[in-house]
Amino acid sequence: MDHDEYEVYLKQQYSHEIRPLQSVNKVISAFQKKLDIVETELSEPESIFLKMTMLNYIYVHIKNPITSNLGNLNFISYEVVRNEKSDHYYNQMRISSGNESILVIIEPQLNEITSNCEELKVDMIIERGIDTSHVNQDTDEFFAYLMLFDHNENH
Repeated sequence: MDHDEYEVYLKQQYSHEIRPLQSVNKVISAFQKKLDIVETELSEPESIFLKMTMLNYIYVHIKNPITSNLGNLNFISYEVVRNEKSDHYYNQMRISSGNESILVIIEPQLNEITSNCEELKVDMIIERGIDTSHVNQDTDEFFAYLMLFDHNENH
C-alpha cells in the first residue's frame, strides 16, 4: 500500500475516533480514572529520563518564547502504581523488579506529555487529541495522529 492509499485507509478506519485537543491535565485526570497515577518525586536514575524529556521539549519548541527561559517550564512527574489496572503496561515494558516504575511527565504550558512506557505514551497522546486545524488542513501532524490508532490496533 503506498502512502496515499495508507492515508485514505487511516481516515476511513479512524476518523470517528479523533478527539479535539485538550490539556495534558485533563489527560492525566482521565487516566487517573483508569489507572492509579500519583504525582511523584523522581529518583536519581529516573531524573535522567526527565532531563532527556526536557531537552526534547526544548528542541521541539525552540521558537516558543516559553522555552527561552527554563524557569518558565513546570515539569510534573507521575508514577503509575503497579497493580491489576496497570499490569498490561508493566507487562509490555517487561518490568519485573520493584525498583522500576512507569513514569509520566507533563509540561502544562507546552501541553506536552510523555512516558517511559511507549504504549501508555501513545494512549495518552491519542487521549490528548489533535487541534482541529490539523484535521481541517490535512497536515502531516494529522496523519501522524491517525497512525497512532493503527499502531495501537497492531500491537
